[in-house]
Amino acid sequence: MPGPAASGLRALAWACAAALLLAACGEAPKPPAPIGDRAALERLAASWNRLSEGLPVSPFHLEPRDRKRFVEAVFADAGYSYAATLHRLAQGGWDTGSQEAVDLVELLFMPHTDVSSLHSTEGLYSRRELEEIRRVEALLGR
Repeated sequence: MPGPAASGLRALAWACAAALLLAACGEAPKPPAPIGDRAALERLAASWNRLSEGLPVSPFHLEPRDRKRFVEAVFADAGYSYAATLHRLAQGGWDTGSQEAVDLVELLFMPHTDVSSLHSTEGLYSRRELEEIRRVEALLGR
């Protein structure tokens, strides 16, 4: 029988899925988070704090798939699109030296933070997302 943490994670997955579905139904697509914008980061941080209160563990202790669902829910809760933000960053043209931009990238990359390689995250990202992650990493000289 799964423990309380497993039940909590399952509840998180359903809550995130429901939030994303509700956000997608009848609403215009959410925009990308503005790159280098402190106010946008503060909105994302407030959403992070609000949503993480309901988790049985720190978001960093979630499995990569649950981390991604969590981060997508954080973006949606703050009024932004995770996918659109990643796509916009991959296009370049932003200040790679801006701490706010780097912080935004770190939030986007949280699902695979401390995972041995992107190859270990098979199925976590779509092919397009993997290409965009690699482009952003190249822009940052990683």
